[in-house]
Amino acid sequence: MEESSIPLRPKGKILIVDDAPDTVEIIQKLLSYEGYDVITAFTGEEGVKKAEAEKPEVVLMDISLPGIDGNEALRRIRKNNPIQSVIMLTAFATVENAVHALQEGASDFIKKPFDNEHLIHMVSQCLGRYWTLKEKEELEEEVKRLSITDDLTNLYNYRHFYKTLDAEVTRLKRQKTSLSLLMIDLDNFKRYNDLYGHLEGDKVLRKIGEILNHLIRSNVDSAYRYGGDEFAVLLIGASIDHALPIAERVRYSIEQAGFRNITVSVGVTEFQSEFDVEAFVKSADDALYMAKQLGRNRVCTHIP
Repeated sequence: MEESSIPLRPKGKILIVDDAPDTVEIIQKLLSYEGYDVITAFTGEEGVKKAEAEKPEVVLMDISLPGIDGNEALRRIRKNNPIQSVIMLTAFATVENAVHALQEGASDFIKKPFDNEHLIHMVSQCLGRYWTLKEKEELEEEVKRLSITDDLTNLYNYRHFYKTLDAEVTRLKRQKTSLSLLMIDLDNFKRYNDLYGHLEGDKVLRKIGEILNHLIRSNVDSAYRYGGDEFAVLLIGASIDHALPIAERVRYSIEQAGFRNITVSVGVTEFQSEFDVEAFVKSADDALYMAKQLGRNRVCTHIP
């Protein structure tokens, strides 16, 4: 029985930007043979667009290009992706050219005509440096994400709530928009934990996190685990008239989620001109307290 041949995965994606078709063809064949996925561009503008759209690991770019030159294209590429690895090519190599390219953020500099082995070695080195920087960037992003995220529910945490709230209140005052806040508290959750255990209680909290994320607008509104069994939702640009139906959908969705006797009380408020951040949160808390006092499993609002 013949073994099926499985194509090797490309080592990485390389973008060649040069207005000389012969040079492009030589480099393309050379790097394709080495296992790289190669794409090409013939002007600075095209190179910038392809760098953004195709996201290559390494860019090989001539300094002398029609339209915007290589140095300007380099600046734009690095602005879009600060860790982008770019090797500059030129037939007119001088110390001044090399220093200028490196100052603009180039990873390295190669003189034409180039030695094939040297070019392959440079691409391999730059690819390694790019992946090192990429892994570092991803690690930093993950550390940042963990610092603002509640592990159990995957919602934002209490600390990030106040950081976001400060920013949104500042923006609201500047742009004269609306902002509403939902404070959500589970009804009789302590009793639920006592009856079914904390593992089951954690499942409830996780599910509520999923429900909240599903009901709010992605990349506009934001949901938080405020603490324990209490949650908060910031509705950007939403008046109280818009916020109340959303609060009712939250209440109803949790009631219908299939938990044993789990419901929520919701307090809703809209930011008023006389509020500061503390008064805004207190207004939502007062509305939540009112919902609890009136029998739980309901939405109440509180506008002074």
